Amino acid sequence: MKITIQELKELCLPILIKRGLSPEDAETIFAEYLDGELRGRECHGISAFTTFGNKVVNPDIEEEVLKDESGLLYINGNGNLGQLVCNKFVPQLIEKAKKSNLAMMGIVNMSSYLMPGTYARMIAEKDLVCFIFNYGGAPRLVPTGANEGVLGINPIAIGIPGKEFPLVSDYSPAVIAMGKVRLAKKLGKNIPAGIALDENGKETIKAEEVVSLLPFCGYKGYALALTGEILSRTMLNVEEKGKRGFFFMTINPAAFQDINEFKENVSKLISEIKSSRKAEGVKEIFVPGERSERLKQENLKKGYLEIDEK
Repeated sequence: MKITIQELKELCLPILIKRGLSPEDAETIFAEYLDGELRGRECHGISAFTTFGNKVVNPDIEEEVLKDESGLLYINGNGNLGQLVCNKFVPQLIEKAKKSNLAMMGIVNMSSYLMPGTYARMIAEKDLVCFIFNYGGAPRLVPTGANEGVLGINPIAIGIPGKEFPLVSDYSPAVIAMGKVRLAKKLGKNIPAGIALDENGKETIKAEEVVSLLPFCGYKGYALALTGEILSRTMLNVEEKGKRGFFFMTINPAAFQDINEFKENVSKLISEIKSSRKAEGVKEIFVPGERSERLKQENLKKGYLEIDEK
């Protein structure tokens, strides 16, 4: 069905305000779900909002700053919503990276935001390179050789400044994101074979039976998930399974060369990639974040979205 962006806002904001958020904070939360939908990430858009809208919100939560040093922030979110915590502290991380060229932030005890790519893009738009690792909580990713979930579905985001738009990668080490499984279940669809296991460790294509996911590229995805978990769980001392941890690392390219020169060099590399010989049937070669940015601008221009009624 077609629904305008304004209609979506009028549906979602009252739910958030009823849950205890101020109108300003409700706008901040809604913006991330709208952004996911605008960029064509259906499983990280309004479908995900329907689950989030049932969360209990305590508007009086205050975060605790555990460490605040020249190149370091360490935050206890005290259970607060990830979007609110990150919109408060990511700008501080950016400021530190601009001053010291390298800055890190760890966050524990924070309710998850929707997509690490949102904050990778925010950082890259300020001319910084960033890497974001999340400990995904519940043990759902299957190590190579096992038949049950042991690691979290630990999403990773990378942001790189660019001349026209930031290059943003945002993905799960699993073959597909758990959000896509939830969306398939909601739509009554099966998932592809060979990517998920049921409670008995057997492969399944039925979304409602999925309890764990296989890593992409076998042991390579497993190694990436393990690395992310060490950085965002073990290093941050997140002992309890099901809790979450978030690790941000930011690098200032201007430490090595003028930022405009850096972006020009990135642009030259992109041009080389896009002008390379295309595989049969391919009309255009894309770089990370390009298609989603293009789709977002097209949807904003239209002013409406196509969303499955379910």
